[in-house]
Amino acid sequence: MSQVKKSQAKKTREARVTYRAKRKPQAVRPRAPRPRIRKQTAAAKPLPWEKRIAPTDDQIRDWTEWLNQHEPEFEAKYPGHYLAIWDKRIIGASPNGDETYRLAREVRPEAMPLVIYIPRPEDLPAILTPFPSEMRK
Repeated sequence: MSQVKKSQAKKTREARVTYRAKRKPQAVRPRAPRPRIRKQTAAAKPLPWEKRIAPTDDQIRDWTEWLNQHEPEFEAKYPGHYLAIWDKRIIGASPNGDETYRLAREVRPEAMPLVIYIPRPEDLPAILTPFPSEMRK
């Protein structure tokens, strides 16, 4: 029984050698240097939500008043965007809510910003009336 295994192993070895001999040698390309990736510093690591600074009720009230004062300007500049607000400043804006949180975290990693959505004109619901269009003119 051991003779069968040895002969099979010998055939396999011979087949491998034959295959390698017939194979065309490939051109060896020099390795391109890879850029080294910096490890994230402690400041860049995201803090857990429990340890972040949350705005107080007074701050939220002030920031909401500030948003209402600048509403036309934001509607023109950021339609369909989520805005991250901290201390009456926009620290992140994107059509994607997750992207907005990521941008805000880059600017203020220790803060939990106020995030609002600026609707597009087509996002606003139409008010349906029972009156025909001729009567509304």
